[in-house]
Amino acid sequence: MTNRQSNIIFYSVISLIIFAVILNYTNPEIFENLTKSKKEISIEEAIDKGEYKAALYIYQQLADEKIRANDENTIETATIFQDIANLYSLLGNKDEEINYYLKALNIKKQLTEVDVYGIVRIYDKLGSLAEEDKQFDQAQMYYEKSLEGKLGTAREEDDGLFVGMMNTRTKYLRLNNEETIATFKKLGEIHNIKAEYSIAKKYYEKALAASKLTFGEDDVKTLEIMNLMNTSDGLSLD
Repeated sequence: MTNRQSNIIFYSVISLIIFAVILNYTNPEIFENLTKSKKEISIEEAIDKGEYKAALYIYQQLADEKIRANDENTIETATIFQDIANLYSLLGNKDEEINYYLKALNIKKQLTEVDVYGIVRIYDKLGSLAEEDKQFDQAQMYYEKSLEGKLGTAREEDDGLFVGMMNTRTKYLRLNNEETIATFKKLGEIHNIKAEYSIAKKYYEKALAASKLTFGEDDVKTLEIMNLMNTSDGLSLD
């Protein structure tokens, strides 16, 4: 091979790489579709057209394939179950929506690498669904599970100054963030509905304290919590 031929090949490869980078930047869905199966692409097309039953049928085929291959307890299967739950939500079938969220939750809790974020998301969804049905004890249980996941487990061991500071920082971030505040508010709301005012007040106070640190004392989100405490039965800021 001559030097000229080598240079042609080299610059052709460079040109293809540059073209691929530009294409990936301007049309990333092209490369995403290359890694997707025909069924996954068909699901996306069906959902885009609003054909939720057709998408559901394909998802159930994928789930059946996982089960037949003894590959049920995987993050991929849990994700399929969550997607099926979302489709049942769009179809207005709440019973099956809950059923598939519970299936996904059961798998996620068995995984070696626990998907804490994914688990609390499901607990939040189940809590919301139970609350909609006025099943307040069940909603409370799900929200408590969600809060437990969001706050995590505090370490008691003496791991040294640096690790201790990191753990303190992590605990602070877990406690003072928008999602934790939302769960405090939900639990306050549930206990208020159940006329358990002293417990409700404690959760609202936690939400208020975290909101002041996260958003500021004059932020609309903080003022909203203060308003909830002032207008809810049996509660006050005293």
